Amino acid sequence: MKFQQHTIQAAIFDMDGTMLDTERLRFDVLKQASLEIIGVEFSLDYLMQCLGLNALSSEQLAQKFYGQDIPYQHIRQRAEQIELEMILSQGVPVKAGLLEILAYLQSQNIRLAVATSSTRKIAEKYLKLAKIDHYFTLLVCGDDVIQGKPHPEIFNKACTLLNLNPQHSLMIEDSENGITSAHLAGGVTILIEDIKAPNQTMLARADYYFESMLDFYQSIIKSD
Repeated sequence: MKFQQHTIQAAIFDMDGTMLDTERLRFDVLKQASLEIIGVEFSLDYLMQCLGLNALSSEQLAQKFYGQDIPYQHIRQRAEQIELEMILSQGVPVKAGLLEILAYLQSQNIRLAVATSSTRKIAEKYLKLAKIDHYFTLLVCGDDVIQGKPHPEIFNKACTLLNLNPQHSLMIEDSENGITSAHLAGGVTILIEDIKAPNQTMLARADYYFESMLDFYQSIIKSD
């Protein structure tokens, strides 16, 4: 498949904030859990810096903000419990245009993968609840790598397992940490705006920028 001037063989999607509209929900449940456990809500500054990070990196960042003794694992477990309860009752919010783009890419024999900082337990459950798990032949999660985003390990691993050159892969992200990871991995980087408006660093590391998944879908249709 052709996208702009690129020959594309695979598309590797981030999950939270890119495919699923879950980042705002995650902010809310982390605030609630931290307030319950330490009596202080996690700040917006801290949460924004966590975008795209895996659990270990988020914990290390929390220690810088709130001290080495912060019971981060307890807070995260409680937040995940609250979030799952809400997801089970309300469903998983899917970004507009996602179902169309997954179906189209699949029809073009593009291999589809997920590279998410979320744990495998959470990722598998959310993809299944969103009814999109069947599209993906590969899932690489935050607990499958040593170096989380912004390190390129997660995208490098996905490309190795797919047995393809990164330059033939779309890497679709929404966060600064994520787009940096994809950029360093050498993929065709797609930045889709979510909770954080793109700054100059993000735009510089993105080969293409779209305000929504729907805009990206329309661009692919026109390009191919």
